[in-house]
Amino acid sequence: MQTANVNVPIRVDGRHLVLTEAMYQHVVDKLSHLHLDYPRIIEAHVVLDLQKHGNRHFAEIIMRCANHITLEASVTTNNLYASIDLAVAKIAQQMRKFKTRHLLGYRAGRRAA
Repeated sequence: MQTANVNVPIRVDGRHLVLTEAMYQHVVDKLSHLHLDYPRIIEAHVVLDLQKHGNRHFAEIIMRCANHITLEASVTTNNLYASIDLAVAKIAQQMRKFKTRHLLGYRAGRRAA
C-alpha cells in the first residue's frame, strides 16, 4: 500500500458563503483517497463559491504535484455537495490519465505502433 502523501495539506476557502465544519469535512473525506492515484501531491486548494444570481454552487480544486504539475477542475451545479463530488471525480480522472501517460512513456508527437 502506498503511504506517500497520506496526509495531504488541504486548504478550503469559501466565497460568498459561510464555510461550515460539515463542508470542510466532506472535502477532506473526498480528497483523502486521491493519494492512491498519484502519490506525490504537494498541496490541494479547494474554492467553494455561492454565485449571486440563482442558486448556483461552484467548486474548484487545484492540485499542486511534484515536478511542477498542476491539475485543476471546476464544476457548477445547484447543490454544493454535488459540485464537490463532481470536481473530485474530474480531478481523479485527470490524475489517472496523467499517471497512465507517465507509465506508458507517452511523448507528444510520438505515435503508437
